Amino acid sequence: MTKSIDIVLADDQVVVLDALTAFLTQFGHRVAGTAGSCAAMVHCVTSLAPDVCITGNRYPDGEGVKAIEMLSELSPQTKLVMLTGQSDADTMRRALAAGAAGYVHKSRGGAVLLDVVHRVCNGEIVVEGSFLRPRQPEPDDRPDLRRLAGYLTRRERDCLALLVEGLDTTSMAKRLGLSRTTVRTHVQSVLTKLGVHSRLEAASLTIRYGLLRYLPDVPRVSNGWQD
Repeated sequence: MTKSIDIVLADDQVVVLDALTAFLTQFGHRVAGTAGSCAAMVHCVTSLAPDVCITGNRYPDGEGVKAIEMLSELSPQTKLVMLTGQSDADTMRRALAAGAAGYVHKSRGGAVLLDVVHRVCNGEIVVEGSFLRPRQPEPDDRPDLRRLAGYLTRRERDCLALLVEGLDTTSMAKRLGLSRTTVRTHVQSVLTKLGVHSRLEAASLTIRYGLLRYLPDVPRVSNGWQD
């Protein structure tokens, strides 16, 4: 059985924090704290001394790279992993020079991130190289994603919208007035149709390419609808 890892998560988007928390805990790891700013991240890490801190780079109060540099001195036992949507190699080099043990592009999904977390805990320095690829297309350049999203049923669209909100199966079932089994079935269908392997990947893809804009009538959900 894989040893449980204590993790602090930092990102400027609450939905990303919620999705990462749900993803990591389902694999038996403990999210000791979350932060939405550089200052909050430094406080969490220095007070909680987690095994790993996963951080983005853009915050209202500064760069994640600067926080990594500070934390590599204040909490040397914590492995620092940057999870970012930035594709430039300069940011990667600066993060590693500041003390990051891992660097992962957000497009790589949950499985890659989980692998990186395990490897840095084993003493490796891990650079996930997809950020060196050409700039990812903007939403308008991805008609294939809009086409795939168009195959979602009304209920599947509702579930995707709630995944973006960061809701778990129980919360989704309550919001939709459905059983947990039915919600799981709809969510699995969403993952299959979008060609992803986890709820985190589906939410990240939807946010990144603005897929909800292309879905017809994604209504506000409420109890009492017929399935």
